[in-house]
Amino acid sequence: MTRSPFRSIMIAIASVLVAELPANAEDDLESAFRGKRLAEANCAGCHAIAQFDESTLGAAPPLREIGSRFSPKELRDMLSGKVFREHAMMPDFEPDHQQAADLANYILSISDNRSEAHAKPSRRLHRM
Repeated sequence: MTRSPFRSIMIAIASVLVAELPANAEDDLESAFRGKRLAEANCAGCHAIAQFDESTLGAAPPLREIGSRFSPKELRDMLSGKVFREHAMMPDFEPDHQQAADLANYILSISDNRSEAHAKPSRRLHRM
């Protein structure tokens, strides 16, 4: 039995579309878990890294507040190194693309007002 060219094309298109679907919830949870580990290792010295703790450095906003200040894309872009180069007190850590995405997913998962993140204008984290 031979397949029609139309059916073969439809199968190819469907395969591409499935490959382009956003990550599922399990992938997001795994990414956020990896991001939490990165925050524990690189951010906890100054920033509050959980939903209900306080920053040890007054000028360092809690990560949960940072997530509500930026869109997910802005947060990922910022965490791709820019913020670490602009602030002298930041750790010597330049996350790769995946680490920046993981850290952003974690920050967004604990953020205050997550639903408002897209509506708020971008603001600088803090000035030093």
